[in-house]
Amino acid sequence: MADKFFQRFREAITRLPDGLVRLSRPATDAELAEASAKVGVLPADYESFLRSFDGADLFHEAIVLAGVGLDAPRALVELNEGADAFVFGEAVVGDRFAIGGDGRVLRLRAGSDERAIAGSSFEKWLEATVARERVLYGADGEFADDVFDEDGEELRPLIVLRQTERALKIDAGAAEALHERGVALRRLGRVEDAIAAFAEAAELDAENPWPWFDLGRAALADDPARALTAFREAAARARGPEGAQVLAWAARAALSAHDEVSAAAARADALSRDPELLDSLLRAEAQAALEEDDDARSENEALRFALAPDSRPRRALPVLTSAAVALPRTQRRGSAAPAPITDRGGPAGGAEPLPRQPPSPPRRPSQPKPPRSDASPRAARPKGSRPKRR
Repeated sequence: MADKFFQRFREAITRLPDGLVRLSRPATDAELAEASAKVGVLPADYESFLRSFDGADLFHEAIVLAGVGLDAPRALVELNEGADAFVFGEAVVGDRFAIGGDGRVLRLRAGSDERAIAGSSFEKWLEATVARERVLYGADGEFADDVFDEDGEELRPLIVLRQTERALKIDAGAAEALHERGVALRRLGRVEDAIAAFAEAAELDAENPWPWFDLGRAALADDPARALTAFREAAARARGPEGAQVLAWAARAALSAHDEVSAAAARADALSRDPELLDSLLRAEAQAALEEDDDARSENEALRFALAPDSRPRRALPVLTSAAVALPRTQRRGSAAPAPITDRGGPAGGAEPLPRQPPSPPRRPSQPKPPRSDASPRAARPKGSRPKRR
């Protein structure tokens, strides 16, 4: 199995332009023994990897895999200091990758306790990562033309679809890739397909609140009852102020479904979790109005009305389109990471969005963007929900 695995990996990287993947020399038995004494028994797949490559730099340090020797690009022992899972790699934005007790690969969000299932095994995760990131590069090893949107910050949704198709063909159990796929589909207006992708991601990664949350947002306009269920599931898994913010969406969905009892329950739960939530929404609404961002203002007004129906005359709630989720953010996922997105677009109206970053998708490029020029259209997250990250 190991020989077949490394043969496929070697074949994949030989088809890449020079320099996109850089591999270290094999680890020695002594180096492996010393590392095991410090971090515990190494997972079999990763120990086998280290016996062939003592760490690796994938796609210009977008992801660095740790090793045990002095020449490794990242020290495995250092990465595992204080870790509650076996950490083997780190992304450019600070997220880390770990192998859980069941052998699945987890992405550990920088600056939070969030984790998402990035792969069903290390073997499949590695091969899927190479296949997915390869989509972004041309034969010269530079970013291919037209992979980014107009401002150069976000991957185009069609590119994300191509990436996730390649990744999921190798690893159908990668919940994060399914979540990314759902976001891209929604950006393209394929709402039913997006809902199906979010639902599958939520099933594979049931303890992650964000596939549930995006499922609720995608279903809100046409099926508020289903959206309410999804928001409840997300709120049950989200912690602290984030859970309160999700409950505001649940209250909004309940009102859209004419379910006053559920709306009242979600409202009370949200305000008990975060008594300052209404003030936060008012500030975000005022900021959006100041910047003449009608979409962001309407979003915040709708959520505020769901929490405080008497705060203004009752009227039809605006449905979610491509507007940004202008909600307070508690923390970014690492200093290099862009602000979380709402509808896979960026924060709107200067207001602070919901504090989360989805499955990686679309992600901010790890190497510098090409200089802007008339000859290079790529020099030139959708403005709005979760990765742009590696």
